[in-house]
Amino acid sequence: MNLRSEVESKSFKTFATFTLIVSIILALLVTIFSSKYRVSNIIYNDELNLNYESIQSIENLSIWLINDDNFQKLYEDNLNVKNLEISKQLPNTINININLHQKIIIYTDLRDSSPSQMILYKNLYTENFISEYDLPNLIITNGPIEDGFYSEVISFILTVEKYKIDLSNLSITFNGNDFLISYSDTIINAGKPVDLSRKGSVVGYILENDKCEGTVSILDTANDDIETLFQC
Repeated sequence: MNLRSEVESKSFKTFATFTLIVSIILALLVTIFSSKYRVSNIIYNDELNLNYESIQSIENLSIWLINDDNFQKLYEDNLNVKNLEISKQLPNTINININLHQKIIIYTDLRDSSPSQMILYKNLYTENFISEYDLPNLIITNGPIEDGFYSEVISFILTVEKYKIDLSNLSITFNGNDFLISYSDTIINAGKPVDLSRKGSVVGYILENDKCEGTVSILDTANDDIETLFQC
């Protein structure tokens, strides 16, 4: 092959490659901005007591460009939303599965002049109680409440729920000094509301194994033997 032919061959290959790339880009642009692939159908659970207004903002957008970033306003409007699972059904349908943060406990603060029942979520978000029947209850009768109190409560419930007990039968009272847990015929004094994850292990062990009836005290000791951490 002479030099001219080699140059012409390379030029043709370059032109062909360029043409192919341009064609692909044009095809993608046509697809992305085609009215056929505009979102017109949004499927989600509308019975979660959330503010759904922002979801409608994705209508008429290209389905190819939809991602979690399009739903930041939904997160801002609903602080109990943990994440969204977004799936696309071509050509124009978006399916949204909404996952909420875990509900931890129903609590009532009797120190307030107009006490109301609230639901505490795992991410520390709270909302007015509407209707829940499978959550433990907490009543605050006195204070003050130290910083981190609700985080300790969350750690306690997350630990206790690992044991085979019915959390809906768990009632807790904080009297400003002691953290008192009632379950069936057992009342457990966990002392100060600190280190509640560790104390939750003791509570779960006592209740799951039906170790005590009546009043139980969790002891302030560093011993690792769980049998030595409480006194019936």
